[in-house]
Amino acid sequence: MLVFKFANEVLHTKLVYRQRVTNYTVCPVYVICADHDGRFQAPVDHDNSVQNACTKITLCSKLIQMLTAEKMYEKGFGKKTFKVEKECRIIKSSLTRRTVFNMHPEKLWEYIARELTAGQNSKTQKYLAFLSCTYWDGQNLHGHVALGGGGLALFGTGCLYTWPSKLEEVLPCFMNMAKVDTGTLLDDSCFRGNFGGCFSTTLGSVWHELGHTFDLGHSKYGIMGRGFDNVHLIFTLDNKNIAQEIKPANKGYIICIENYSNTINMKDDMSNNNNTIENETIDEYDSKHIICWSMGCASILSFHKWFNDFKEENNNEHKIDYVAKRNLLTSRNGLRVVQLRREDGLVMHSWEFVKNNNKRTFILPVQLANNGITIIAEDSYGNILKHLL
Repeated sequence: MLVFKFANEVLHTKLVYRQRVTNYTVCPVYVICADHDGRFQAPVDHDNSVQNACTKITLCSKLIQMLTAEKMYEKGFGKKTFKVEKECRIIKSSLTRRTVFNMHPEKLWEYIARELTAGQNSKTQKYLAFLSCTYWDGQNLHGHVALGGGGLALFGTGCLYTWPSKLEEVLPCFMNMAKVDTGTLLDDSCFRGNFGGCFSTTLGSVWHELGHTFDLGHSKYGIMGRGFDNVHLIFTLDNKNIAQEIKPANKGYIICIENYSNTINMKDDMSNNNNTIENETIDEYDSKHIICWSMGCASILSFHKWFNDFKEENNNEHKIDYVAKRNLLTSRNGLRVVQLRREDGLVMHSWEFVKNNNKRTFILPVQLANNGITIIAEDSYGNILKHLL
């Protein structure tokens, strides 16, 4: 029971917690190189121990879990979200720091993925992993990665020093306007140059990449677009510390992922949807500041195995079939989402059948067949088909 008091007013709120019973989980992981002590790069007076790293990772994994539920609720799907394992696992990699520093991010992702899934039941686990050895030397960044897909979302820890260790530190961390000393610390704030900006961008980036492990593509706006930079806007009313696009002349090095779009019409992402959705235009400013799931993303998550308690027998029966010559999708379980995506993962067209569980077939319009290279389909039990056109 929570009690809120203001002047003479008292509000009682009852909280009820029911733990989901599911084998499908997200496991936070702290990866330490073979020749590294596990201490992440941080200011001199900051606790950069392995224990504190795990504390930060566990807390922020739960923040992302909560944010996912709230944004699903805003889209009308209820507070659906994934289950996070209680403890952050510490994994000792066979890789040395020097090897990690010299590896291409994609190759590093592949290697860590193999290490994590060796001997594990990876079919029901997704890993949210962080590399302890990320290092900024004042000019160049080493051991950094931000990639998600399949069963692994992998990140560097260059800005872990800006993350909270306790729940009561979350808001102060978002509002921390202390300037980053780029001579000794990484500034991954999307040109804001302060601790709060680093926390917002990196937490949002983790959320974004974790979304890819749930089979989400890039959207033209929101969390799976560029909206993740401004996660702090969910927690604060301060609109001053907004992510920037133009690189200041006096900055040496800042990470900022390529923008996906300029002016967006939400109608493009929701065309042919069976649900009645108000068409609205998001201008260039709002597209970079709105923090939401697109309808296509929310629909995929709503029926995803990690967001539901489906019976195991539904996993192997009546999968989705695709007949290329006819551009025909069929599913006895009922199709829920069909998407066309570009090579870079951007969703070009999305069809959602959220309220229609009898959608057994879908014919891809011939005129759209060349608008993407991959067709993605999900059925009522979270079975997913990915087919190169």
